[in-house]
Amino acid sequence: LFLSKMPGLLAHPFLCSQTALSQLTPEGPARVAAFGRLITAYTVGGMVGPLLGGALGKDGDYYLSAKIAAVGSVIGVLGSLALPIKMERQDVRVQDPLVAAAADAGAGAAPAPALAPWRERAGTVVSLVGFLILLKLVVCTASGMTDSAQAVVLKNELELSQSEMGVLISCQFAAFAVISGVLLGPLTQLLGGRTQVVVLKCLPVIAVSYFVQAMLRSTSLGLLDGLSPLAQTYVFISVSMFGGMFGFALGTGITTECTQMVPKDMKGTFLGMEHSMFSASRILSPPMGIAILNSTGSSALYSVTGAIYALLFLLWGALSHRFLRAAPEGSSDEVDAKAVEMKAGAV
Repeated sequence: LFLSKMPGLLAHPFLCSQTALSQLTPEGPARVAAFGRLITAYTVGGMVGPLLGGALGKDGDYYLSAKIAAVGSVIGVLGSLALPIKMERQDVRVQDPLVAAAADAGAGAAPAPALAPWRERAGTVVSLVGFLILLKLVVCTASGMTDSAQAVVLKNELELSQSEMGVLISCQFAAFAVISGVLLGPLTQLLGGRTQVVVLKCLPVIAVSYFVQAMLRSTSLGLLDGLSPLAQTYVFISVSMFGGMFGFALGTGITTECTQMVPKDMKGTFLGMEHSMFSASRILSPPMGIAILNSTGSSALYSVTGAIYALLFLLWGALSHRFLRAAPEGSSDEVDAKAVEMKAGAV
């Protein structure tokens, strides 16, 4: 079981894949097509994997799918050896307008500005979007607690077989792929478009969805007692996916806002920090979620998660204007243009 999770030891496989593609493909349609194929591969794997795993384990051999996954991990590691050791960038960095102007004026070609140390760049990113990064870390940890406990709830409380769980998880992945690829844009526009408004509307909806899930799993209320385990599962998962749809809009909105608030040459630093934070939440959330589930039950777990989102909603309403008010208006290109104007004024 642990060997099947071998890629996690190397960390950030999807981020590394994205980085490799950005290095190995030329800017333009070829890169877009490559990223599309990468996302398609992950989507197909996420849909087929649970379905296949459930089918392989329906006869009682719960380790067969893990053994196959371990072999697939080894193949992936061996395949990575085919990548070139040194990768030349296929795109050309845009030259600083001031440097270009100096060259045109006959002042000679100035060297490209050296990249600041990582610690300095990270400090700049934190000073600009630290509040948003912390918000997303808490959001990912809270939702990760319930996500990690979902399989236990489905198997132990709703009494689903392994094959039924595989089908259900595959359907969930397919639905979320449609939501993120088709419905996310219209939903964001429907919620108001601006990040401050989208987050303000998403947080209470997600909180309510978790509170409803807590009520559905409450033995004292018994809201689903008259339904079969499979029907209970459909109702429970439907509420979960409804909240998850707003969770996609929330996470995407935060990331979009952050990329607009940081300078262009620090977007990669921010994305790397965001992925690292996400990995940290994936380490912290499962033991936290399972501990609450084992000690107080699934209803309490969903209640705690809903309370976290409700608290974030109150904090966002009270504090967000202090942190987003300083964000530069306009696109990232306009932000960089303003920075260039400030440099020119200083010169």
